[in-house]
Amino acid sequence: MKKTRQANLELLRLLAMVFVVTAHLMNHGNLIGAAKMGTASYYLVWTLFGVSFTCINLYLLISSYFLTESRFSLWKLVKMAVQVLFYALGITAIFWIFTDVPHDLEYLVYSILPISSDFYWFVSMYVGMYVLAPVMNKLILALTKRQLACACALALALVSVWPNIFYFSSALNTAAGGVSISWFLTIYLCGAYIRLYYQPDGKFLKWFLPAVGTSLLIPLSRFVIEALLSTPFGAISFLDDLMWGYSVFYVYSSILVTAASIFLFLAFLNLRIAPGRGAGLINRIAGASFGVYLIHDHYYIRESLWTKIDGAAWLGHWYLPFACIGVIAAIYLVCTAIELLRQKLFAPFEKSTAIAGFFQKADDKLKKIWNGD
Repeated sequence: MKKTRQANLELLRLLAMVFVVTAHLMNHGNLIGAAKMGTASYYLVWTLFGVSFTCINLYLLISSYFLTESRFSLWKLVKMAVQVLFYALGITAIFWIFTDVPHDLEYLVYSILPISSDFYWFVSMYVGMYVLAPVMNKLILALTKRQLACACALALALVSVWPNIFYFSSALNTAAGGVSISWFLTIYLCGAYIRLYYQPDGKFLKWFLPAVGTSLLIPLSRFVIEALLSTPFGAISFLDDLMWGYSVFYVYSSILVTAASIFLFLAFLNLRIAPGRGAGLINRIAGASFGVYLIHDHYYIRESLWTKIDGAAWLGHWYLPFACIGVIAAIYLVCTAIELLRQKLFAPFEKSTAIAGFFQKADDKLKKIWNGD
């Protein structure tokens, strides 16, 4: 029986991908790099960039929320791997055939093995989390509510709070800013706790307003740090580490990004969307969101796209926010159309009972091994 998607969380999935595209526009589109400090454009682009950092955590919370009470599926993993391979190798082949990009054999190997080669870093980490999900679930379900809450608090303290407070030390700073399996599993614990012990009450604004406030604290933290460094305190040498990368709070595992992500997830968990065409459209578009990521963040697409879109030219002009919205919408819609076409082409493969049956037998064998039968 096909499971019905929850339109509220699918809408959040859609929003998370909009944040992904926004972050890439701000970064790869040379907006944050070219914006002059103190200008209105500077504060706008760094605010958009900061708020968009919630994207990864939102995806992980949505995934863990459902994975906590679902079975491991080799077939689901294979379908995702096929989708990733289709775009990684397909786009590479198109650029090799129709453009003059260098034919680097090493890069071809990366395209053929996109998951193991870290072609898309998020996919590699996500697959690791998905494979470990049955082990995580076994541990999670063995814990009491209080024990799981303590496990979440401890994990967050070690890989989020510690690196933010003791930013000048590398001790226990193993989260790599959230680009690591340790952070993915930390968020998995949080998503599992919400799934098992939180009951939505339909109070959307109760969580949405704190989500907005906390999200805005992310860029505000950078502006405060900049102001601090311009004072006599800036003479303290290790304070420069506060601006490591984009800033100590502009990472997926920062305290502010984590809090904003959880608040936003809880808000949409309480959002009620009535069944109907609107919900169906949301589910349809959100179902293509992973394809949006795979297409627009492919190395060749990224290098080609952001050399043609020079966001720096918009800075200082009244149309800056409208240009950003237009480009984000255009990228999202074009990539969505491509992914929906791919889904249609691959439908016979993905709906094949014979192929699904084969992997179901493989799942049964894996379950027997897991159970020691």
